Amino acid sequence: MRSTLRRISVAAVAAMAALTAALPGTATAQGGQEQQGRTYYVATSGSDRDSGSARHPLRTIGRCTDLVRPGDTCLIHRGTYRERVAPPSGRAGAPVTLAAYGDGPVTVDGTRTVTGWKDAGGGLVATDVDLPLARDENALFLDGGRAMEGRWPNSGSDPLNPSWAVAERSSTDQHIDDPDLPDGDLTGATVHLWAGSNPWSQQTGTVTATSDGALDFKGGNYRCTPLCMGDQNYRNYYLVGAKATLDQPGEWYYDTGEKRLYLVPPKGGMAGHTVTAKYEKWGLDLIESSHVTVRGLGVWGTSLRTGEKSTGVLVEGLRARYISEFSTLPMPRDDELAIPPGEGHIVASRVLDSGVQILGTGNTLRDSDIGLSAGTGVLLRGSGNTITNNYIHDVGWMGSYTPGIEINGSGHTVTHNTVRRTGRASIDTAWQLNGVPFKDNRIAYNDLSEAMRTSRDGSPFYVCCNLDATGTSVDHNTVHDADGQVGYYIDNSSSQFLLHHNVAYNTGTRGTFFNGHSGVSLGNRDHNSTYGAGVSTAVRLSGATDATGTYVSNDVALAPMEISGPGDPAPVVRNNLLPPADPRYTDARNGELWPRAGSPAIDAGETVDGVTTGVRGDGPDQGAYEYGAPIWSTGCNLAGCESRVRNDGWKATFSGGGDASAAVDGVQTTQWKADTNQAAGQSLTLDLGAAKTFSRLAVDAGLDATGHPYGFTVSVSRDGRDWGAPVARVAGRSFTQDAVFGQRTARYVRIELTAAGDVPWAVNEVRLYADGPDAAGTLQAERAQVVRGGERGDAATGVLGSGGLVGFRQVSFGADSPDRLTVRMASAGCGSGCALQLRLDDPKGRVVATLPVRDTGGADQWQERSVRLARAVTGTHDVYLVATGARKVAAVDWLTLRD
Repeated sequence: MRSTLRRISVAAVAAMAALTAALPGTATAQGGQEQQGRTYYVATSGSDRDSGSARHPLRTIGRCTDLVRPGDTCLIHRGTYRERVAPPSGRAGAPVTLAAYGDGPVTVDGTRTVTGWKDAGGGLVATDVDLPLARDENALFLDGGRAMEGRWPNSGSDPLNPSWAVAERSSTDQHIDDPDLPDGDLTGATVHLWAGSNPWSQQTGTVTATSDGALDFKGGNYRCTPLCMGDQNYRNYYLVGAKATLDQPGEWYYDTGEKRLYLVPPKGGMAGHTVTAKYEKWGLDLIESSHVTVRGLGVWGTSLRTGEKSTGVLVEGLRARYISEFSTLPMPRDDELAIPPGEGHIVASRVLDSGVQILGTGNTLRDSDIGLSAGTGVLLRGSGNTITNNYIHDVGWMGSYTPGIEINGSGHTVTHNTVRRTGRASIDTAWQLNGVPFKDNRIAYNDLSEAMRTSRDGSPFYVCCNLDATGTSVDHNTVHDADGQVGYYIDNSSSQFLLHHNVAYNTGTRGTFFNGHSGVSLGNRDHNSTYGAGVSTAVRLSGATDATGTYVSNDVALAPMEISGPGDPAPVVRNNLLPPADPRYTDARNGELWPRAGSPAIDAGETVDGVTTGVRGDGPDQGAYEYGAPIWSTGCNLAGCESRVRNDGWKATFSGGGDASAAVDGVQTTQWKADTNQAAGQSLTLDLGAAKTFSRLAVDAGLDATGHPYGFTVSVSRDGRDWGAPVARVAGRSFTQDAVFGQRTARYVRIELTAAGDVPWAVNEVRLYADGPDAAGTLQAERAQVVRGGERGDAATGVLGSGGLVGFRQVSFGADSPDRLTVRMASAGCGSGCALQLRLDDPKGRVVATLPVRDTGGADQWQERSVRLARAVTGTHDVYLVATGARKVAAVDWLTLRD
């Protein structure tokens, strides 16, 4: 399987582990003090009968955790460890530490190898095996990639790009009519439904009977409308878990009665192939542990959890893959619900039993890469926990309310995370599971994108319902490129949310929505937010029986606002910069929504206590960015956190003739649509204007429920004439479809349909992504992977002295060398001889540009300075901006490399 994930090289993982691993003989206490303790060593070549010394390491992590006491460390050499690890507790100031040694990746693998395959007839092989997990939580891996449980219709390898069948309108609540249904007995299969007038959640049921072109099922949430099968706007479904659906290599079926596993073998048979099955749900199980540090480890086919009584747990540098797997969406248990059970609670299915789980009090997850989960990415529950600088992606594909990050409880800090490619929300609070108050949380500097892949009624940041968020701040976040209806959605009578300095673009119909939903919407506020293209209403308040305390001010938008509802006092909406005024954004097409000189937003804001801080000029600015201050950014600084390729004014043409520029204009709410039904051979050709480097293409059909293709190929060309073989073939019918391939550098891209369809092809936006930042984009200093000689802030570095630097990994230059380096900096009193050098591949690597540093008038006075590159730069490089010449040279806000 070709994964949709960014891959970090073994060398990069080893380097990260080496930087974070505890030193031999010490364990680092979370308070910053070092507690001397004993160090045990673990290696796959060791023996659990040995002492655990450096020369005589143990074989298993579990044996090491049997031996450690508070203050002790397990240093683990590279390798795969197939075991369940449950460390004992340490003490405050003397944690038990499990750390990668630093010589390569350390993986706790929750799978076991399955052997004994024999011919089972009908093109299948089978083996007898007792899989320990529940039937609907089994997972199989073929040659290191996720194998698809037998399903109909067949789908590609990307679970966030599923193929759906569409039932006939004659279907009813528990009955499906579809003449395309496959032959064979489908009784007992799971039917996965995404159906209804406005299906805000998915659901599953069990097939009870089948006949020619029809089936009956039991279960699901048959509440009509909006969630039901029948004569509805949406009638999507697929079947999984029946032997009769096995028809393509890699598909499997487990007969729980016979304890027999069936598989469609790869072409050529099983020789040379490895199959593993999931055995451990919690490979790193800290449910009974406190004061434990887990540093630089990985989990595969399993997950990590802390417990409700855990405290003082630090998890850093975790790399997690395939953390949760399930094929059904059962109703949450009654004891998991904070309010009386009801069928509407199907939306919260699996929220509490999936993902990496940080429960308890005072625990931290940071600097981690978490991807591939049928459910939640990270569950945060309890109080006073911290989730920061993590990359969370490709999760929630089963389509319930399982998000990238689920937040329950109070006093949490959720900052500087990048959450990308989620079935529904990026960050969510589940009202049904809210059992404790939701207060005093800080949710800030997060980058949330490509959400709502398997739903429409929702948002990247979603709140539901009836929450009192007193003391909670949602600030300095960015939401963009999502297929739902809203950016920040405060739904169903939730109150006391303070939103400020947030950014939204390409989020559908609304930027922020306070939805009273026939109830109250009290004390919700939105100040100094910025709304870009792809938003039809900047802020909306509707449906509230009482909107007392609503306050919207200092916002900047390209769209109007809609605020209605009674209140005492009535909602306050004032001092916002709205159409027809031009806010003079720097580059709206690429989400750079900070104001340029002459913007009417400058100094035009009102003072809002606790919100309008760091004022420059005669008063606060309107919008999320203060002109003259450093430009803050969102998201993490790990590999994969920054990958969208800059759109410099791409062009698109349709094979049938005519301009298709609406597909590449950077505005997700504009749509290009063909004038005839889909047919194999139809194509869109993109001219990027210059050669770009990329490894993923996304074709986004926006809110359109019909216009996405049934299949397509992607080809690339440097000159627009020689194309070669396609670099990717894509199946599936999701609203946004991704093609993933090895890194390519090209100026031209062609998307060609491979199948006919009964409606015209529609595209709202085509986006490209790389494995690292685009050199032509704005490289924000606070997102640099390496900062030396100056502190990293939320919007810039401190002043760098000679030898200080910022470094960015794997920057893509394409095949056309940029002409100029531009740096936004601040400097005071450096004198002559100060400079910023642009070096490649190493802090001491070759110099390609030297930018003299001149006094800008102060260490907080920012100016843009440029210099021509001394030599051509193409391809992909690590980039370092190195200060030279004095003890205090300059602070750096951002840099670009463009013509």
